Amino acid sequence: MQFQITPTVKNLLFANFGVYVLAIFIQIQMNVDINDFFGLHSYFSDRFQVYQFVTYIFMHAHMQNGHIYFAHIFSNMFALFIFGPMLENYWGGKRFLFFYLFTGVGAGLSYWAVNAYEVYHLKEAVTLYLQHPGPGEFVKFLSGYDRRVIHDALNEIDAFSENPTDPSAIAWSKQIAIQAYSAAASFSMVGASGSIYGVLMGFGLLFPNTIFVSLFIPIPIKAKYIVAFYGISALYMQIKSAPDDNIAHFAHLAGMVFAFILVRYWNKRRDVFY
Repeated sequence: MQFQITPTVKNLLFANFGVYVLAIFIQIQMNVDINDFFGLHSYFSDRFQVYQFVTYIFMHAHMQNGHIYFAHIFSNMFALFIFGPMLENYWGGKRFLFFYLFTGVGAGLSYWAVNAYEVYHLKEAVTLYLQHPGPGEFVKFLSGYDRRVIHDALNEIDAFSENPTDPSAIAWSKQIAIQAYSAAASFSMVGASGSIYGVLMGFGLLFPNTIFVSLFIPIPIKAKYIVAFYGISALYMQIKSAPDDNIAHFAHLAGMVFAFILVRYWNKRRDVFY
């Protein structure tokens, strides 16, 4: 397989790395995180704007614990660099760009909609608990929305159970409930992963038997198996839902689903040109 980077892929790489460098510069020089403005925020957040459905795709995590963080953008752009050119050669630059943005927006919209649904019901649960606080109701609330607190605050919960009328315990439990809502309502998502997983799916559908040899595992692997591995991994991680996992696995899956739908549609409408 002869490899040659294509114009649209190259421009997307420049755009993503350019924004990444700019974000680091602004963070260091002005102490402003532009992801707060251009990342995708929850419907219930004051920072949500419609344009974020597009801009979040070009934003990446760039600082972590005061240090420059490179892994997020590198993994996404490396996959784009490897899998993108063949799709662009097959479709053309305009159609590939549409595909890239379509899967990215679709992934973001899906994750955003699920969050809005969950936060809406969480808000109702918090309101109900604030009206009727108690140890049993508190544990039931946490079991549905934030089990981490049960493990991290067993002593406080036990004390609340032993003295359910203690004003300080009641106030503490209410504060925890409010914090659970605030955390869910203030989520933000950045990264091109939805588009990248869409690119992976598109590649797997169009070039399933293309052979790749990894630098780390020097064994020939067909593209369809690589795509299946990433899809199953994302599904497993979504089901597992580790409390400290800040990766939007559902958005990855949504990107693949939107890619599947669009590729199938295009295959039936070969006369359509974007």
